[in-house]
Parts: sequence; structure tokens; C-alpha cells
Amino acid sequence: MSTPDNTVQVTSLPNLAQILPYLLGHYPDDSIALHAPGPNFHDGPTMTCPLPDDSAEWQATAEHAARQFVAYAHDRGHDLAEGVIIYLCREPRPDQSPEETAALLAPVGTWLTNEFVEHRATVLQTIGLVANRWWAYECDIDGCCEGELLPSPDDPNSVVAQMTRLGRTPGPRTRDIIKEFRATADPAFFKDLHIAADHFNSRSATNAGRDATLALTLEQIDAAMSRFRDGATVLSRALTTQLIVGLQDDAAVEAGMAHAEDGDLPHARRLWAYLARHCAEPCKPEGVPILTLFAFVAWRQGDLIAARLALRDAITTDPDYELATGIHLGAIDGEDPRDWLASAREGHAHRAAHLRHAVEVASEYRPVTDTTAVCFREALDAATSHHYDQVLTEDERLLARHSTIDITNGALADFRNGRPQLKDEIAARIILGLQDPHTRDAALSTGEESDLPYERQLWGYLVRRCVPPHTGKAPPLLTLLGWVAWRQGDTVTASHAFTEALDIYPGYTMAKLLLDGIRMQCDPARLLATYRDAAAEFAASRPDIDTL
Repeated sequence: MSTPDNTVQVTSLPNLAQILPYLLGHYPDDSIALHAPGPNFHDGPTMTCPLPDDSAEWQATAEHAARQFVAYAHDRGHDLAEGVIIYLCREPRPDQSPEETAALLAPVGTWLTNEFVEHRATVLQTIGLVANRWWAYECDIDGCCEGELLPSPDDPNSVVAQMTRLGRTPGPRTRDIIKEFRATADPAFFKDLHIAADHFNSRSATNAGRDATLALTLEQIDAAMSRFRDGATVLSRALTTQLIVGLQDDAAVEAGMAHAEDGDLPHARRLWAYLARHCAEPCKPEGVPILTLFAFVAWRQGDLIAARLALRDAITTDPDYELATGIHLGAIDGEDPRDWLASAREGHAHRAAHLRHAVEVASEYRPVTDTTAVCFREALDAATSHHYDQVLTEDERLLARHSTIDITNGALADFRNGRPQLKDEIAARIILGLQDPHTRDAALSTGEESDLPYERQLWGYLVRRCVPPHTGKAPPLLTLLGWVAWRQGDTVTASHAFTEALDIYPGYTMAKLLLDGIRMQCDPARLLATYRDAAAEFAASRPDIDTL
């Protein structure tokens, strides 16, 4: 193995065994390591593959690793017929001796060799590394090359001594590298994370809710980065759980990648490692996006070993997580991570601009999340219980429809007169009454233009009261709001409102028809004439029930 000005001699099996952490840049605990020597020994492809804890999986792992390495070497123009060196690394378990561990590894070398032979590759040596000792499995002399200690650094011919003279140090062990991001169990944290996830899911029940939650996550990422720039090493439990949950959104991960500018790299690395360390079983899946962010930052720093180890954890947990797979392949293929950063920043800027607009529009009708939500929920709980306990005749249903319209008109008068506050019971009664399609149609805006601002205010006010678990009651109100906005020429808000209604209830026909009308650039004036005729017909039905 050589450097531009100096040469390291690898002339013996002990040297070959000792050079691995210099060759790879780290010592791969519990792994298969493969190296195809080049002209200067260290030239040529290398690959590591973790050995599963269950030895029953080792044969499949070995055969797959051999096939992967053949393809990898071929893609780089390397002929494995010139030779492959196999390293088998494993530390003895508490009930095992080094000799027992080495014997357990021996079949792995055989499986690898057989697979390489199938692909016309030549195995030069198979070295076992166990507990600072080495085994050369190719040696068939009993007692030879079995369990010898690695050369002492004091030996002037040892690889360590040669590397030390050149100012080189061995790479760290895998187990030490992964301490930076590997999670440890904390049952109390799992409980808090579960609560945060429930809250997140509740707030994200609609498009507007998802947009608002994403906007909050982006703010939290910026806040956390700011704190870590200022030297913070921990976050509050609440912010930690909210960030982990929020980063399950691909758009939030993209925003996290955008924080990989040169000056931010050490701070971002500490932040993502801190969050990843909180994602142990049973929350390992939540850690996949965060490990991917950590790996991206490590890649940007040129630390390919830490990047690959983090990506290995991510891909093992979720093989279908495309961003982790893409970054892994990009790092292997020598792509420039700055291209990924530029793409992430561009995508984040575009998405953030769209998000700001969407959140601004949705603020008109997004259900409240402050302390008033409790009162709204209780009022709707009570009204719902009473509403669905009733069994009405057809005449009674007609009477109830007119009653809802009367109460709605009274509420509209309050808004028109500058008193835009309704009692919780009245608001809940209107919301429940408008679940009836006939009542909703009767409430469609057919009045003068001067009334539109008050109608829009009323519908937005009522939609904001449809707090979980009553989100499903919002589509009629969103449809009424969208229709008023369309009449005002505000097709952006109208489209958002109709889309939100369909997101809550995909089969809500009126919202779909009106949304299609906007997309096809229909004239709302034609619909208005139809709705006015229907309103007149509804009003004419009142005398028929006045005598009930």
C-alpha cells in the first residue's frame, strides 16, 4: 500500500490482517469486508456487509454480499479474477471463546468463496479477525495461522508501526462510530412520542391541518438549528418529540437537507444525531428520515463511513425509504452532495412559498387549536347526541330544515350588525342542521353582492368550530364558504375550500361539482340563477308546514 511519497509494505499474513482499519478507514465490527487489491494494494474496490446476529442468516448474507461485490467491482472496471481478499470480523459473545467464534465464521468464508468461484473471481485469502487475533482460513496446516495475536505496534515491520511513521492512524471501530447516532431505549420518551404523534395526526386530519402542521415543523427546524448554532446540545422533551414526528413529512426532511451549507454542517450533524438517538425500538421507523439527514450531512463533510453506517441502519429499518437509498447510491457512485443540496434548497424554497400561501388561505377556515376548542367540542358533542337521537317524520324533517335556515339567517344578521359571536349551542345547532343536503342547498348564497362578506365570515366562523373529532362535519360549511368565495371572484380560496371538503369526505358531491366548475372555468352566474330558483322553491314550501 503506498502514498505519493511513501510505501507501506504488506508482505505477510500478519500485515494483511492488521491493515484492515487503515484500508477501510474504520474497523467493521461483526461484518464481512471484501477488498480487491489494486496495483498499490489499497487501490481497488472495497465493501463491507454486516453479519446478522442470527447465524442461520449468514449463508444467504454471504452469498448476497459476494454477488453485490462482483457487480460493484465490474461497474468500476475491476477484474475480480485478479483476486479478492475476504475479511470476517466478529467479537466473541459472552458465552464464546475466540476459537469458538473463529470456527463459527469459517463456513462464511466457504460460502463466499463458492459464490465468487461461480462468478469467476479468485479468492486470495480469507482472514478471520476475532478479539485482536487473526486466522487465515486458506492455510490447511493444523495449528498454523490460527488465533495468533496481531503484530505489536512496537514491531518495526508491523503495519501500525509503518503507518505511525507516516502520521497515519487506524480508523475507529464501527461500534464507536455508531454511538454518535444509535438510539438507546427510554420507555418514558416512547410515551411522550406517542402522545406527540396522536396530536400531530389529529391536527393533520385535513389538507389545511397538514399545511399548518408542516409550517410549524419548518419553524421548529429553524429554531432547533438556531439553538445548536448557539452551542446547545439538547432540546426540550416537547420540541424533541414534535420534531421527530414532524420529520416524517418528506417536505420537512427536504427543509432539513437545506440546512447543510458549509457553516451549518457541524451544528446540523449534532442536531440530527441527537434526534436519532431518541428513536430506539419500537420507534426505529421514526428515526429513518433523521438518520438519512445525518448521513447527508456526514456525506457533505466527507465522512463517508459514518454516512454509510447511518444509511445502513435506515435502509435496514425501511428498505423502501427512497431518499436513503438514493443518497447511499449517490455516495457510492461518487456524486457531488452539493448537487443534492442545491436541489433540496430549490425544492424547499418553492414548497415554502406555496405553503405560506396555503396556510394564509386556510387560516380563514382551519379549525381552532387553542383553548376555545374544548368548548366547541363539548357543544358539538352535546348537539350531536341530541340530533341523532331524534327520529323524525318527513314533515318534521322539513320543519327542521326551515328552522335551521331561520337560525342561520339570524346568525347572519348578527354578523351583518357587527356582532360576530354566536353562542356555542346555536353554532353547533347550525353545523348539525347543515349536514342535511337539502338544508345546505337552501343555505347556498343567492343574495345580493353586499351580503357576501358577511356570509363568508359566518361560514368561516362555523368551519373553525369543527374541531376533532367533529372534522367530518366541515364539508357542508366548506362548500358554502367556497361557493361564496367563488361568487366574489376568489377562486383560490374557493378551490382550497372545496379541496379541503373532498379531503375530509372524498364522496362529497356538491364540493366536487363546484371544484370541477372552477377548473373548467364555468361562469358562477349561471349556477347562481339555478340556485336562486331552488331557493325560491324551498321558501315556497314554508306555508305547507306553518300549520303543523
